[in-house]
Amino acid sequence: MTVGALLDASRKKQLGQYFTDQRIGRLLAALSDARSAKSIIDPMVGSADLLQACLSVGARPERLVGIELDPTALDRARLALDGVEGTQLTLGDAFSAPLPPTQFDLVITNPPYIRYQSRAKVDGISVPTSAGVRTGLIRAIAGRPDLSADERALWLRAAKQYPATSDIAVPSWILSAALVREGGVLAVVAPQVWLSRNYAHTVRTLLGAAFDIEVIVEDGDASWFDDAQVRTQLVVARRRALTTGRTGGMTVMARATRHLATDGNLRGALGSEAAVAKALRAVSSSSPVVVTAGLSAHVEQGLLVSVSSQGAQLPPRVAAALGPAADSAVVRTLESYGWRSGQGLRSGANDFFYVSVDDGNVRPAPRWGLGSLPIPSACLLPAVRRQHELADGFVVDGSLLPSRVVYLRGWVTASDMKRMGNREAQVLPPPVGKWVDRVASAPLSPKDPTKLFPDLAAVATNTRTDQSGRPVRFWYQLPPLAPRHRPTLFVGRVCGGRPKAFMNGSGVVVDANFSGLWPVEPDALPADALLALLNSSWVWASLESTCTVLGGGALKIEATDLRRLALPDLSAVAVERLARLGRYLVEDPSESVRDAIDLIVAGSIAPSEGADRAGALRSVAERALRHRSRNS
Repeated sequence: MTVGALLDASRKKQLGQYFTDQRIGRLLAALSDARSAKSIIDPMVGSADLLQACLSVGARPERLVGIELDPTALDRARLALDGVEGTQLTLGDAFSAPLPPTQFDLVITNPPYIRYQSRAKVDGISVPTSAGVRTGLIRAIAGRPDLSADERALWLRAAKQYPATSDIAVPSWILSAALVREGGVLAVVAPQVWLSRNYAHTVRTLLGAAFDIEVIVEDGDASWFDDAQVRTQLVVARRRALTTGRTGGMTVMARATRHLATDGNLRGALGSEAAVAKALRAVSSSSPVVVTAGLSAHVEQGLLVSVSSQGAQLPPRVAAALGPAADSAVVRTLESYGWRSGQGLRSGANDFFYVSVDDGNVRPAPRWGLGSLPIPSACLLPAVRRQHELADGFVVDGSLLPSRVVYLRGWVTASDMKRMGNREAQVLPPPVGKWVDRVASAPLSPKDPTKLFPDLAAVATNTRTDQSGRPVRFWYQLPPLAPRHRPTLFVGRVCGGRPKAFMNGSGVVVDANFSGLWPVEPDALPADALLALLNSSWVWASLESTCTVLGGGALKIEATDLRRLALPDLSAVAVERLARLGRYLVEDPSESVRDAIDLIVAGSIAPSEGADRAGALRSVAERALRHRSRNS
């Protein structure tokens, strides 16, 4: 890659630009029936890839509108659409640029994916603050003349409530949805995680109230965008009148593989993208069917409710495995059982805060070139850092772990001791103090020599001063560890095989590569019982149905996924039995124990056919595992 190409790639990344090539755009345009649209807008138009795609599938709109922040991309858009009647292209960000007052038949877009936290410039382009985006969004919604009072209230609520730390894609979704006329279509290129992450909850709530999601096509091989790190989905939703208490309609869920690509098009063995769209809309089976080469699909009922609710909702495939008993099943959340979940320790500078212990020698990260360091043992906390460090079984023994967290609270370097005055602290051995000083002056990466370890966002917050300005805490001193850092149970966040929950028997520190669980109520479900429950086929099938599948076929299990789990409402007897089996699981991690767990868990919903339902749940989970492994 040339220097110019590298700079262009860096610029695009900073602007959150992942331009949509024509083959993806044509498929999305066909799915959204662009041919029948008289008015089309892309409020984040880029170089007009999606508008061109609409034209290429037969769209001949009277109005074709695009708005773009980047003048370079807009110049390309003007060139691409030169001579197309009814075209209107505007330079500016969609949240502050003047918007056409009328609603559109089709709003089609690929929002930028970047967090707008502070004002900055990228290649001379002013990037709005998160506050500016929200202010502009609220102003734009308030100025839509065709929104009814109830509709405006719904959109304003979404604009005011989405998290300030959200990716710019979240307000982009809200704005785009506000431009669709009733009966019109919203078509979006989205990361797969929009269906599950907390930050997009506001978007899902908005769509649930005002749209029917008709089709979702997932890039199963993560092959559509070379520079994207997550799988992509094409989402097509139709605007309808506002409703309350709606449970969602039928959604065609499709999964594409690289075999769908034929001669530069995403159409498999069919003649056109329009044929693909027609075939997908004809799918009516709740079980996957082959639509064409590289494309399978099934229908799900009430999809949006099941993913947007923060309460417990059984995934459709899990409900199907449970049979008729699922209709009357009472399910609960993790929180209702008195437990919480959160991500493990994110130090911000693993090359400093983690060391390994080998034959009694404390070894820092290889980049420092040190054979060992005399770090006091009191400053070294056993830690689970990577999954391969864990032994077989379901319980962790801290004495067997090679990783240690460097926890220097109460310890300072000799030079920092002088700066503190008369405060109490212990002085680190000179070699350790010298290492700390060396790290302090080292860049995190040779690629950015100006960013030093103490300046990192997650590290700088460690520093504290008193009212007189004297330092009382330094960058190398981690804050007090919270329950999420030393949880009772934990699960790996990325899992290549069957998800597995572990008992943190010795209270070791758990890294951010894991999601931890800990009790918060005095009558919380016993830890042994929850260990058994989390290792059941019920939970396995649920996670396979709701979690993100990464490009390599691994399952990404976030704390939010655990919080949303629909767990069976267990009787006191079932809890007692699961607690006993959880202890057995620790002592004897055999398959027979897992079988016994499955029988109790499934039997709590379907007592008379627990064995059959347990087998069905395991089959669902195993099929999902084979599917993501086969397509990795």
